[in-house]
Amino acid sequence: MEKVKHTVGKLISFALILFFVALGVLGILLPILPGLVFLLIAALIAARHFPALAFCMEQNRYTYKAMRISNGFMDLHWWDKARLCFWGTIKITIDGVDWMLSLLGRGYGGIKSNIKS
Repeated sequence: MEKVKHTVGKLISFALILFFVALGVLGILLPILPGLVFLLIAALIAARHFPALAFCMEQNRYTYKAMRISNGFMDLHWWDKARLCFWGTIKITIDGVDWMLSLLGRGYGGIKSNIKS
């Protein structure tokens, strides 16, 4: 039974990695989503299964802090993990929309840049 649980956990992790990589690629293409954040989340999940990736991320000064924070995340109950992911995704999306609207408001290649004053 433990082996089945372990295999299901790996499949769920793999599906989450693919999901966050897809969101990251969409975020790079669309300014409304922050792509690098989702790619970092995918890397953090993948680091749990690939020790070499975890080692590289712990040695990097930019991802070290994220690795420490993710250790605390793994200790949470599954419901708290789901809530944290949900609210984090909502916040990231709202921040992305706010950033995009502020760029459009300033006239950086948006609708206002085509209007002559």
